[in-house]
Amino acid sequence: MSADPRAPVLVGAGQILQRNPSRPPSTGGGQAAAPQLEPLALMEQAARRAADDAKCPGLLSRLDSIRVPRGLWPYENPAHALRNLLGSPGAETALAPISGTTVQRMLTDGAREIAAGRRDAVLIVGAEAEQSKRITKRSGREPDWSEPDAPAPDLEFEKDGRWILPEEIEAGVALPAALFSLYENARRHARGESLAENRKRIAQLWHGFAKVALDNPFAWTREAPSIQAIRDEAPDNKMIAYPYTRRLCADMVVDLGAAVILCSAELAARLGIPRDRWVFLHTGTDCMATPFMSHRMDFLRVPALELAGRRALELSGLEPSEFAHVDLYSCFPAAVQVTAEALGFSLDDPLTVTGGLGYAGGPFNSYVLHALATVMTRLRREPGSLAFISSVGGSFNKHAFGIYSTEPPEAGFQYADLDSEALTLPRRELAADHDGEATIETYALRYTGGEPTLASFACLLDDGRRTWAKSEAPDFLASVLSRETCGRQARLKRGELVGFRS
Repeated sequence: MSADPRAPVLVGAGQILQRNPSRPPSTGGGQAAAPQLEPLALMEQAARRAADDAKCPGLLSRLDSIRVPRGLWPYENPAHALRNLLGSPGAETALAPISGTTVQRMLTDGAREIAAGRRDAVLIVGAEAEQSKRITKRSGREPDWSEPDAPAPDLEFEKDGRWILPEEIEAGVALPAALFSLYENARRHARGESLAENRKRIAQLWHGFAKVALDNPFAWTREAPSIQAIRDEAPDNKMIAYPYTRRLCADMVVDLGAAVILCSAELAARLGIPRDRWVFLHTGTDCMATPFMSHRMDFLRVPALELAGRRALELSGLEPSEFAHVDLYSCFPAAVQVTAEALGFSLDDPLTVTGGLGYAGGPFNSYVLHALATVMTRLRREPGSLAFISSVGGSFNKHAFGIYSTEPPEAGFQYADLDSEALTLPRRELAADHDGEATIETYALRYTGGEPTLASFACLLDDGRRTWAKSEAPDFLASVLSRETCGRQARLKRGELVGFRS
């Protein structure tokens, strides 16, 4: 099938991984450790690799937009520095907010711009050097990173919007591991699983992800821990928020970078980029206007995710079983389970192409770039096959999806924004500072230094409203670990759990 000249097509992908020595450079006459690249340099290398991957190094001079997901680094506008480093003087500079959905949204926006004839070549690039930074700081030094002067970005995607309410922060569920454990514990209770059965099952799921990472040359973790090693607490695998140990969480302490280049089919053909490098974005959907946790109907499903994910499938006319390559956003096991169940993917099938954020690595805001780059490699090896990528942001309240293939879409690139439909979803009312009895719907148990320190409870009142409570009482913390807490009747007073009825 011939491609529409304005069809958006991915033509290049680059990834980079650097290992930092476990100790600072020697000062006693020994050989000094090799200098470590800062995030900006990692971005530059990833971008150059993407152009080389397209077999068109000159493509960088044709860029008309450079887009960077905001990171843990101090740069005000890294795209401006990259524009100079890469020789792309005419490129727009863009920065996007902190969210796991940022990469897909920047890509989808770029595809829409290309399809409309407003852009021809867009670079999306991101990197982190968090391991290097932390090792340097432990040695008593500060990272020697550049601080390039730069004007404000030409385009700033949606600035960091409010994704959590003050009542939720007060209850102690702002920590990502805690808020996703609310879903994990609620779903465990609904499944009728024991605490032990649930821990084993999610460790088995993550063990499968870790095995995928073994075949990924750009994965941060180079071994697949056993199910027991993932599940059980240990000095190097402390509990973060029950039932999530460190090995069940995303690993942000990595030095990773990735870049993809999107352009029009017309430009790709004109520049002589080989057809076997092309990967088409068939469908992009997203949904950002979703309820805060306090107002969601339950912690079993995410209706906004279902809206955006199912619309992506509908627009493409595809079923989950037709995708040879799937990468579901994997910050925590609950994210994968909820997405798979909502859209019809089997948890028995591989649901990552990289190994996920826990084992391939979760470079803060840019993991999806690595999923995209890996998917592009796989699709080229299997021309005509299909790929599905999901992404999640905020408090499970931001969602974006993309469908890809080496073959152009019959109906052309399609996009859908599901915000207006999400605004009509049913919502619960929040009851602040409730005194009296309530039913515990789900909970998060946070740890500090491997010890439980705070329990947070989402509770339902008889009139259907939701309220929050918390407790630091050792007896209550021990009770949460010894028996099923979901469904118990509790007594609350001014946001504190003061007792169980039974």
